[in-house]
Amino acid sequence: MAEESTDILERLIDIYKNDLEIAECSFEIMGKLLDKACLKKRIDQWNVKKLYIYGGGYLGIHFYQACDHLLEIPAVVDKQGCLQLGIGEIPVIRPRQLQKIYDQELIVVASVRYYQEIKRDLVSFVPESKIVFLGEFLEGMIS
Repeated sequence: MAEESTDILERLIDIYKNDLEIAECSFEIMGKLLDKACLKKRIDQWNVKKLYIYGGGYLGIHFYQACDHLLEIPAVVDKQGCLQLGIGEIPVIRPRQLQKIYDQELIVVASVRYYQEIKRDLVSFVPESKIVFLGEFLEGMIS
């Protein structure tokens, strides 16, 4: 019984550590989005004029608001078809709508927790090289 309790406690601690790492990564990314000069430089380095943001949570909304005047963002893509916050001026589409209109644009995934799952869904119609995690877009290697 004590061994079972220890296993449960260890699993709970692992879950907590994972959630903490996700929160830390999210806040770090949000901080980078505040640096407009750095953001403009990264957009220029990626040589992108138009992209879609996948993820209607706080990171996706923050990214949209930080750079919608710097490049064309036709919509934020979200499985639920809505944003985590009710901000009406941000267009939102579902993945199946994206699939109908997708034309080789870069897709920046603004979800730390669900990046791998989103990428698996997108590769059925988006080249893997066109799917980028927001953290990579802001500071990673550019291919």
